Amino acid sequence: MTCAGDDTAQTAAVEAEPRVPDLAGRRLTIRADGDPEIGTGHLMRCLAIASRWISAGGTVRLACTAVPATLAERYRAAGAEVAQRPAWPVEDVLSGADAVIADQPRMADAELAALAGATPVLITIDDMGSRAAYPGDVVLNQNAHATPALYRGKTRAQLCLGAPWSLLREEFARHRATPRPVPDAVGRIVVLLGGADPKRFSAPTLDAVARAAATLAPAPEVVLVVGAANPALGELQRHAAALPGRVTVRHDVRDMPALMAGSDIAVSAGGSTVWELATLGVPMILAAQNASETGPGTGLQAAGAAVYLGAFEALRPETLAAAVTELAGDPARRRAMHRAGRQLADGRGVDRLLALVARLMAEHQMDGRQPARR
Repeated sequence: MTCAGDDTAQTAAVEAEPRVPDLAGRRLTIRADGDPEIGTGHLMRCLAIASRWISAGGTVRLACTAVPATLAERYRAAGAEVAQRPAWPVEDVLSGADAVIADQPRMADAELAALAGATPVLITIDDMGSRAAYPGDVVLNQNAHATPALYRGKTRAQLCLGAPWSLLREEFARHRATPRPVPDAVGRIVVLLGGADPKRFSAPTLDAVARAAATLAPAPEVVLVVGAANPALGELQRHAAALPGRVTVRHDVRDMPALMAGSDIAVSAGGSTVWELATLGVPMILAAQNASETGPGTGLQAAGAAVYLGAFEALRPETLAAAVTELAGDPARRRAMHRAGRQLADGRGVDRLLALVARLMAEHQMDGRQPARR
């Protein structure tokens, strides 16, 4: 177990061409949730890991207390077991696991420490660096603002930090391989407010984007993506129908890479979606729904891949509309953002993580650390 005050964390090496190991017989447990309050980003990035782990021969169990039905279906379609219970005692999470992923900001520090003390390999997926200590073997923070300083004195784990570790599904890498040229005129603007949008920013954001789009010639299509945990689908569909221009609402999108790759501008919250957009080179206009999205927004703007407008609460509709109009009218800037995003994220983060975890499992097996079988 690691205590605050340790200063021996190591930054994991970034392999340019990671080799996915044979994981036959290896069982991964993912402790993550998704609901209207927490959103679905934690579940979606863990789905990328689950799918790749299973395709490499291993088995996966999602241990959750809340999961939208559509996402549970996607985990099962990938071959994972979905186990939903009101609570997850540590011993139940550990049962039979060769490795555990904790992507659960609500998890108490004591619970995380107990997992680290008993599981063969513990991977914590983090966004804020706000815990006093990070026990376990690996801490992964895919955000652009993540640096070793964020975890100094908090862990002895290997640190997997920044865009090279972004957790994207394989289909994003496939679409990345054949990028679409950035056109002079914008044909589609996609609006993404995460899987839940608990503060209901979708409608005012869509208003501003649709009104800006209506001033462009030719007017682009505007697509609002409503996430699986957003309860306001019907209301947003009615709202969109009353707006000018070509405005459509898409729900539970299964081929998100194709939708994003065919978009010329994305207006998005600053959650894990930004790495999907970056790897495809989609120019972004970002705002933060909460404190955890501030770092990604500022980091992506500094890298030249996004325009960051601050918190949604303070964002005036005319400011957002002006940003859309300005970026739509500047194809040179959109091409520069396209290049910058693709340089940040290459879509191989899951492969890098699996290669690292396989090495750690082998080391622990040699040390005699075995999973708790039942």
